[in-house]
Amino acid sequence: MKVGIVGLPQAGSTTVFNALTGAHGDVGGYHPGEHLSASVVRVPDERLDALAALLQPKEAMPATIHFEDVGGVFSHVAGADHSPRAVAALRDTDAVLMVLRSFESPFVLEVFGEVNPLHEYNAMLQEMLLADLEVIEKRLAAVEHDLRKATPERELLQREQAVLERCRRAVEGEEGLLGVQMDAAEERMLRSYAFLTLKPRLCVLNIGEEQIPDPPGVGGVEQQPIAICAEFEMELTDLDEDDRPAFMADAGLQEPAASRLIRACYEEFGLRSFFTCVSDKLRAWTVEAGAKAPEAAGKIHTDMEKGFIRAEVVAFQDLLDCGSLKEAKAQGKLRMEGKDYEVQDGDVITFHFSR
Repeated sequence: MKVGIVGLPQAGSTTVFNALTGAHGDVGGYHPGEHLSASVVRVPDERLDALAALLQPKEAMPATIHFEDVGGVFSHVAGADHSPRAVAALRDTDAVLMVLRSFESPFVLEVFGEVNPLHEYNAMLQEMLLADLEVIEKRLAAVEHDLRKATPERELLQREQAVLERCRRAVEGEEGLLGVQMDAAEERMLRSYAFLTLKPRLCVLNIGEEQIPDPPGVGGVEQQPIAICAEFEMELTDLDEDDRPAFMADAGLQEPAASRLIRACYEEFGLRSFFTCVSDKLRAWTVEAGAKAPEAAGKIHTDMEKGFIRAEVVAFQDLLDCGSLKEAKAQGKLRMEGKDYEVQDGDVITFHFSR
């Protein structure tokens, strides 16, 4: 899962990235107007710890999320041009984390002259709509040109034209593409365009330290933003792990922002975790809700998806209650599933495949 972190200038998207990843500075190098940094973050999961205690593997590896700090996408809102590199980077993500500013500071100017999270949200959404409209109109012009010629792909082009027209109406109506009804074939048809408003998104409200005890709400967005004080959270990552709980307690925090945001990403983006234990290596993996067993096998290796035969599956809690895979099998909790099985959150799976 690759999540792009975006925000207007001075909203604190880079600080949120640093708070999530502990990666102060640029991993990818600094480029004026198009700040791009990336880091892979481990997903905290108590079930992995419980399975490790039960199965005693030599190694236990958590699932990961790839976060990318994508700057420059909305810079022209503040008077600069878009960075093509930044827009391309955002299109290459699976989901978008939109950072909205709520903190006040005399040292950090606000691009609209005042702190207004809803204004920032609407401005970014408008820019994404315009970016998608540009792609739609360019492709529609190409399709219409091709339809004027005799082509064996005429029927396919007409289908693409019809779905693009629906998309154009939605974008022009400022609705975005998430609400456009389309079948699986149409979704595959549009996948290569990487439309920005077709990506799931989650909002983060970057608050001031004085707002931590009572974070403000923001009306007018799809879901209530996750409120974090990015500056404070970034400072926490600089502390020794043993010292962090005391500082968090003083601020009224029960867990770090990274844990809350990763959990919110899983919930909002429809993600599930499953586990494998092979050759003394226990590992957590991430799939989208609705993924079938062969697709989950493909997360491990593409050859496993191509040669998929069956999956041995036991639910996490059933395995914990039984105490071992052998006992789970004896109690009928370990079952064989085929290619149509939909992976459930917490499944422990052993894949069988032909090489």
